[in-house]
Amino acid sequence: MILVSGQSGFIGQRIGKYLDTIAIPRLHYLDSYRKLFINLQPKIIIHLAAYGNHYHQTDFYEMVKANITNTYNILEAASLFDYDKFYNISTSSVGLSKQTFYSITKQCGENIAKKYKNTINVHPYSVYGVGEASHRFIPTVIRHLKSGEVMKLDEHACHDWIYVDDFIEAMLNGYTEVGTGISTTNIEIVRMLEEISGLKLSYQPALLRVYDTKDWVCPDGVPFKIDLLTGLKKVYDSIK
Repeated sequence: MILVSGQSGFIGQRIGKYLDTIAIPRLHYLDSYRKLFINLQPKIIIHLAAYGNHYHQTDFYEMVKANITNTYNILEAASLFDYDKFYNISTSSVGLSKQTFYSITKQCGENIAKKYKNTINVHPYSVYGVGEASHRFIPTVIRHLKSGEVMKLDEHACHDWIYVDDFIEAMLNGYTEVGTGISTTNIEIVRMLEEISGLKLSYQPALLRVYDTKDWVCPDGVPFKIDLLTGLKKVYDSIK
């Protein structure tokens, strides 16, 4: 039995295509999670549910509730059972020099997870792929390419992009720092998507996120099958 919190999200939905999983609803209370786990007796738990990783999620109280309190509740309820593995999906941004409220609360969730048996804290880098939220960077570039509208672009921000299928496979194979080890600037992403589409992006240079850094890259890249250009083609073809 594999339980997944946040299964309605981008990565959660993709995991559901790999594995036979059951979604953990957001129950908010410890006793509710205990009752759920008594009925289901999970062997593997993948905790993806979070708040604050999207630009419009700015409520600090909600970050504490989702990333700290809810993480504790699920871990504590699971501790009653002899589960094999608990994957706590955190964020690679916990290692940045400039922290955000999101990364701070995710770090708290990691520290809580370390108190429990068989827990694995996973640091995903920039996971992308078919089905990603429309407001994320790559779908936004594609949308503006197709519409001709001007977008704001931080040309020099760097990310370590890993296709969602490669992320899931690496996580299940035991990797905790999950990226390719390759740093790519936003303007390089744009140029690749221009090559794929045959279109030219209209953009206004802007500094959008002060915590982005060229050093935000997985120290030892994991094995991956889908290179960035191939992955971008998949995403481009999926967006009508």
